[in-house]
Amino acid sequence: MVYVMTRKGKHHSVSEDAVLVDREVMSETSAVFSVPDTGFVCAADGVGGNSGGADASKFVLSELAKWDGSVDLKSHLQKINDDLIRNSKQDEINSKMAATLTGFCFEKGGIRLIHVGNSRAYIKQGRYLKQITQDHTTYNWLLSTNQYEAAELCNRNEITNCFGGGDPILLSKLYVDKCQPFTLAILTSDGIHEYVDLDTIEDIINSEETFEEKCGIIVRKALDNGSEDDISVIIIANDHDK
Repeated sequence: MVYVMTRKGKHHSVSEDAVLVDREVMSETSAVFSVPDTGFVCAADGVGGNSGGADASKFVLSELAKWDGSVDLKSHLQKINDDLIRNSKQDEINSKMAATLTGFCFEKGGIRLIHVGNSRAYIKQGRYLKQITQDHTTYNWLLSTNQYEAAELCNRNEITNCFGGGDPILLSKLYVDKCQPFTLAILTSDGIHEYVDLDTIEDIINSEETFEEKCGIIVRKALDNGSEDDISVIIIANDHDK
């Protein structure tokens, strides 16, 4: 089953987070779905500071949902990016609208991971969660180049790669590849994982509550820890799990 909880930020008039399950795009909701035999489970987050973030995240997911397998998936995603940039340039205010995208494409031949930006995907291994995405952020880039002092001073949420942003090169690190099979996976937007550490999420996942309750606990923990951003958490679990 797929368990979704997504909420707008404390001071936001509209959420820039959006979720795609199978072919349905949603925001600011709680829902439970069956895992699609063929289809998507993804989260998109409009880039903070760029006007039109909510429109960008919904556009990316709505266009992704139209994929029918007749073209290569990565090519389809690149076309979505080209269309987003072209459409955004018609509106000067939203000319750099942008969004992250992280999630899974379920196919008869297996599962593919899709990722660009700083939303995250984790899979459960035993009692532990393993992050299987890399945050495309200035902070991570500075760490990778051994600029530790600069990393401590930078904006940790500033992303380096995404859909849109007015420049096709920002999609250069788009990742689309086969993913190992899993019994449980979690997707989070930065409104969650910047405020709830991995050990805490693991403890919640391993608790006795139902997965619907676990989504609520994770969201409340982020809010209690000061998150004012839009919040999305998705748990993908086999039917034999809670």
